[in-house]
Amino acid sequence: MRFNKTYFFILIFCSTIKAEIGITLIGGFNHSNVFHQDEQIQEWSGDIKSLSFAIERKIGPLITSIGYINGGFINGFSDIDTTLNISYLNIESYYPINIGKIRFMGGVYLANPLSAIESYSTGSSITVTPEEFNIDYGILTGISFGVTEKIGFRIVLHYGLEDVWKKPIEQRSITTILTGVNIYFNL
Repeated sequence: MRFNKTYFFILIFCSTIKAEIGITLIGGFNHSNVFHQDEQIQEWSGDIKSLSFAIERKIGPLITSIGYINGGFINGFSDIDTTLNISYLNIESYYPINIGKIRFMGGVYLANPLSAIESYSTGSSITVTPEEFNIDYGILTGISFGVTEKIGFRIVLHYGLEDVWKKPIEQRSITTILTGVNIYFNL
């Protein structure tokens, strides 16, 4: 009798913390943009396109992913254009609302800077240490469409809530906005 109670307890407990066994591979392109916290600073702009990828898994009611994402920003304030490319390790979690083959997503993300390169229109570039940047966090929203049960595509918007630099200079106070178009494949 004691064995049966233990079995039922484990069965009930495991069903409440259920995680699907399958994972989803995601790959696509990002388009970077920026939000200026000071409207007088209009030198920084986005318009950098880059690759991104992630591995996603459903854990309970939420879907969580970990991956690589890149953001790039251009400063055309002086005669020399400056482009800043930052690579992030991105962790996100969202709640899906499924309506047929369409999935609406809303959640949060956290992006830790891995590396950054500042390049100039003169042809030179410098490596910027990740310690100069804040950990980016914010909200995400998106929509996906399943072409088949295994393959589909999605559009996601990451809206950052943290300034990119830890010690912002007057012309560097920016927050990230990344939009992505991705293809996903359920394993």
